[in-house]
Amino acid sequence: MSMRHPISKSFMQTRRSLLLLPLAFIAERLVAAPVPALPPGACPLNSGGPSLLGSKWRLFSVYGNEVPKEVTITMEVGDNALKGFAGCNDYTAVFQRVGHTGFKMTKIEKGDKGCPVLSSGDGLPTINVGSLEGGYLRNLGRAGSVQQEGSLLQFFNLNGEPSVVFAKSYGDGGVEETTPATPETIPPESNPEAAPAPLSPESNPEAAPAPLPPPTS
Repeated sequence: MSMRHPISKSFMQTRRSLLLLPLAFIAERLVAAPVPALPPGACPLNSGGPSLLGSKWRLFSVYGNEVPKEVTITMEVGDNALKGFAGCNDYTAVFQRVGHTGFKMTKIEKGDKGCPVLSSGDGLPTINVGSLEGGYLRNLGRAGSVQQEGSLLQFFNLNGEPSVVFAKSYGDGGVEETTPATPETIPPESNPEAAPAPLSPESNPEAAPAPLPPPTS
């Protein structure tokens, strides 16, 4: 009659631990795998296109609503944050790369200075700068991708819809003109071709000489 030897509980636990060791090793390798580095010179904000690092912009519109000329909202692209002036407070929007073309905002900080209400002219609606600042920062925080088209920088929300648009800003704070300039009018004195031709006596009776009086007898 054969007898079965009892298997101790500690032996079973040791056996189970040995079986799980390879799985734990593989999981550790997967977690510790580094994120692929960006190509040299690529900007984390939009690594799929030209680098925007160090570029400066001025807010042009939010969801098609143009920013009043009385309000200045700016942005400069850094390594991992957007910094600028939101209308009445400085702000910093920290972003994190997602894949090779996207990103997500992880934190937005701004000052706590109160915002004024500006007049846009007699009989015209007032401009609530605080409302513009808050709306801009909220929509910037929902951005997930960006695309540069000439002198404009278009942000898209997480659903791929166009949201915030910036115009290129120069180092002195000026903004590139996006509409064609009105042609310069040359005064007639400096443009002989545009100067009116002198009228002949036949076509201008006032300029014709007066008739001589008849001779006296």
